[in-house]
Amino acid sequence: MAPAIRSGWIAVCEPNHRLVPGEYVMVTTTDGQSMVKELLFHNEKEVSLMSINAAYERRTVPWTEIETIHYVGAILGPSKVLGRI
Repeated sequence: MAPAIRSGWIAVCEPNHRLVPGEYVMVTTTDGQSMVKELLFHNEKEVSLMSINAAYERRTVPWTEIETIHYVGAILGPSKVLGRI
C-alpha cells in the first residue's frame, strides 16, 4: 500500500461512515483478501477501486464478492499510536 501507507502505519476505519468517492476504503473480499484502495465510485452492482500503489491497476468488484467495506477516516504513522514507541 506504499507510498500512502507504509509498514507499521495504521488505517483507522469508520464502519458507520458513508462511502465517499475519492477517499480511501478498507475492503475485505469473500475470498479473504483485505486491501485499502481509493474508492472511485459505487453503484447497485459494483464498486470501482484504484490502487494506492502504482504497481497495481484499477479494479472493479461486484458487491457479491465484497464481505465488508469501510471508510478509512485516518492513516496514522507509528509515532501517533500509543504504546508503539
